[in-house]
Formats: sequence, C-alpha cells, structure tokens
Amino acid sequence: MLVLATASYGQAASPPKLNARSAVILDVKTGKPLYAKNAHLKLPPASTTKIMTALLALETLGWEQEVTISRRAAAAPSSKADLRAGERYQAKYLILASLVSSSNDAAIALAEACSGTEEAFAERMNARALELGMKNTRFINATGLPDKRRKQYSTAYDLALLVRHASRDGRVDHMMAVTSAYIFSVEGRATLIRAHNKMLWRMPKFVKGKTGWTFASRHTFAGTNYESAKKFTFALLSSKEPWMDIERLANFGTVLASSRR
Repeated sequence: MLVLATASYGQAASPPKLNARSAVILDVKTGKPLYAKNAHLKLPPASTTKIMTALLALETLGWEQEVTISRRAAAAPSSKADLRAGERYQAKYLILASLVSSSNDAAIALAEACSGTEEAFAERMNARALELGMKNTRFINATGLPDKRRKQYSTAYDLALLVRHASRDGRVDHMMAVTSAYIFSVEGRATLIRAHNKMLWRMPKFVKGKTGWTFASRHTFAGTNYESAKKFTFALLSSKEPWMDIERLANFGTVLASSRR
C-alpha cells in the first residue's frame, strides 16, 4: 500500500518511483510518516541490523572499553575488518568498523563483549527494539547475516525509527558519514576501513546512513539527512537499484521536510 504526503504537509512534489519493495520517510521531531510504501512489510534487514548493534554497544561498553577478539569473531564471513583472535580494540574502533565498513567480525566481537554470546546479545537487541517502538522486528544476530534455521526481519518503518533514535547520539551520526578511517588495535596494528555507502562519494554531504545487502534481502538502507539539525529519517528494503532509490527518497524527504517549516 502506498501512502502519500497529505495536504497537511504542504504542497509536496510527486512521490518518487522506487524499485524498493518497502520504504518510508519519518519526520524527526514527531516520528510520523511523511511518506510510506509498504512501510510495515516484514523483510530481511541485512546489515542495517548493525545500527542496533552499535547503539547497544555504546550504551553497554561506552567508548574506550577494551574488547578482546574471540576466534569466533575473527572467523566471521565477509565483510570484515581483518580482526585477529586475541587482539584487543577499544570499543569505539569496533563500532566504527561495524557502521562504516559493515564488518561482521567487529559486530560479533561487540556482541560477545556486551552479553557473553551473540545469541544472548540478540535477545537484548529485540528487547531494545520493543522499547523504541519497533514492533515488527526480530533480530537473531548482531550482523544481519541470514540463517537457514531462523528468520530475521524488520520493516522500513522500524528501521527509520531506529535511525531516528540512534542519530541523536553525535558519535553515531558522525560515524555514519565517515568515508574511510583507520582502526587501531591496542597492540598497535592499524587497519584501513572504507565505507560501503556510495552516496557519501556520489553526493557528498547529502545523506548518511547504513547500507546492507545479502542475496535474500537485496539492497537495504537506513539513514537521515546530512545536516546536524535532523529533519527526517528514512529507510528502504529490498531494492535492486539502491543508489537511485536513496537519492529519490532523500530528495523527496527534503521537499516534505521543507514544506513543514
């Protein structure tokens, strides 16, 4: 079902034509949808899941707590930050790697540091999701990777809610705009990470956020406008043309947000 901006939002441009199966734009101040396309359709979130991982890690570990990389974390499938078992990192570098280069090894290491096991961490993720009003979300891990036995799902609406909350933390907001950076182990090894979000290069200082992709999910994205004064958050799920969809959705969000001043 397609829900358009109504007259109460002012004179809006025509809604975008999207490839994504699901999308939404939320007003930051009120949390109300400005635009929606199948906003509550349950679909795999892929690595947009890591926004919740980063949020919980910041709430639990803080910024500088040291985390030791386990063998399980180091053995995670790509994308990775080349973490090695036994190395130690301050939490901030693992959070940065999770959000910027979508590093699965970093996300698992954070989950284990927070809750002992990734499975226990997923329970906390789901509890936190409910606290944020994410009623149609079920996390099964810290990475967003698919599992043949269990389904992991969210909705565009729920993910936009998550970004709305997470981006209030200036550290998360900053990291979602990083194009490349070095992370440093306590032992002194440096690793270069690069952003998966191509919008940071294609249209600098336009939008920021977290990408995701698996075969099952296709492309996913959850983000917000670039300015420090947030006006809208948005998300899309299951797209074959993500960069076009992101650009069109964010442009429409800018029009709708401006009409509400």
